[in-house]
Amino acid sequence: MVNRRLLLFIALPALLLVAAKNPAPRVTTGAPPLRLIETLSPQGPQKVLPGAVISRALIGRPDSAILGEPVALDWKGEKRRFERGDILHAESVTGVAGIPEGVFCEDEQKASTGKIMTGQMLFGLVGALRGTHLNTRYCIYDADGDKSFDHAFLIGAKGEVGRAPFIIPAAKYALIEGIELGGESVARLRYVGPAGGKDSIAVDLEVAGFGMMRDLAQPRTVIPVTKLPAYKVINGAVVTVLAYNPETMEATIRMDHDLAPGHIVLPELSRGY
Repeated sequence: MVNRRLLLFIALPALLLVAAKNPAPRVTTGAPPLRLIETLSPQGPQKVLPGAVISRALIGRPDSAILGEPVALDWKGEKRRFERGDILHAESVTGVAGIPEGVFCEDEQKASTGKIMTGQMLFGLVGALRGTHLNTRYCIYDADGDKSFDHAFLIGAKGEVGRAPFIIPAAKYALIEGIELGGESVARLRYVGPAGGKDSIAVDLEVAGFGMMRDLAQPRTVIPVTKLPAYKVINGAVVTVLAYNPETMEATIRMDHDLAPGHIVLPELSRGY
């Protein structure tokens, strides 16, 4: 018995090091998407010169969901109950396979003192190598789009099984959407003109939040115009180029689908809701 205990004591650090080097994918939440709620684009073909705005959409707050029925959850010892009329807010979630865009999560829940102490004792060495997260949050979603929540998962649960989505009794809900962010918050598509030559033109996506321009990772889209008509999809908007004059830089453009309805992620604005 003594030898077995000694072997276990010697082997445990090595096992923990292997676990630390090969962590399971972390489930994390990010800034919820903001809704593009109202299109202000001209209809039909429009002849434009560089600098012209070809499409606009107002920016709305992230979606929320109001429960029409209570939801009781009990997964891995984490019990939670949401009542009819409770509101859950949209989140962007990574690390969970097969979930839809519309995921709604509760506010962050702190682990109990007992769980924190247990976690420190069990995961002390791993925690020194990789921080442990004992806070948990439930997120729920509608897998089949029938206006009833039917799946949930637990952020902060241990192990792949603990983090995996599970089926819950169906609970009806209603979306709260289309509420303007306000303060001159708008998304625009602007025709730039030639993109470094006569064979292509460029369109920029611009976003203003509360009247201030916001930086985007890839704001410019290049559209080849050697063969017309030509089109590009930009954040859900379909921009079709019908004609282009390289001498005057005038383009004839038609919006076959507007920016709205759609979503855009702006972390510095989204996290306030």
